[in-house]
Amino acid sequence: MQTPGANRRFTGSRSAGPERGNGAFPVTMWMLDRPAPLDLEDYTLSLSGLINRTASYGLERLASMDHRDLKAVIYCTGGWYSHQVWSGVPVTDLLELAQPTLGARYVSFVSATGYRWSLPIQEAYGALLATHVGGELLSHGHGAPLRLVAPGRRGFQWVKWVVAINVISGTDLGQWRAIFSSGLR
Repeated sequence: MQTPGANRRFTGSRSAGPERGNGAFPVTMWMLDRPAPLDLEDYTLSLSGLINRTASYGLERLASMDHRDLKAVIYCTGGWYSHQVWSGVPVTDLLELAQPTLGARYVSFVSATGYRWSLPIQEAYGALLATHVGGELLSHGHGAPLRLVAPGRRGFQWVKWVVAINVISGTDLGQWRAIFSSGLR
């Protein structure tokens, strides 16, 4: 006999299903985040902060970089989870090009909406900026053109619509303000 919670994760979340790709899990937004799709021709990802080489990358340049697959489970605080294969640019490749300085301890990922989340730099080296999920190009609702994939973190920490990466000396305290004010731009 199976207990009622036997098919749930340790978080209490239920599986969103066995499907893969954009349709496998719900589109969820944080608080007031409801951005229009980004203009892909003008899109740039900027890297700044405690690095030796600041840079900006358009989608064409990002597409020419090595892409890798990462199997990761997204856990939503809304009560669901989904096993997916995410594909995109490894954060480690971008950080190696940027050459963080000795004082670099955290990496902050900033959304087009102002939302942001920071990871300890060693954890950021294992993260991915996804362009695809389950073999499909990310949809706008799932964070296109770039979404942070941070294995072991809750879904609200997987920043969507990433436009900037800032290498910093401590946790990005702005992430706590952004939780309540993102999308108000």
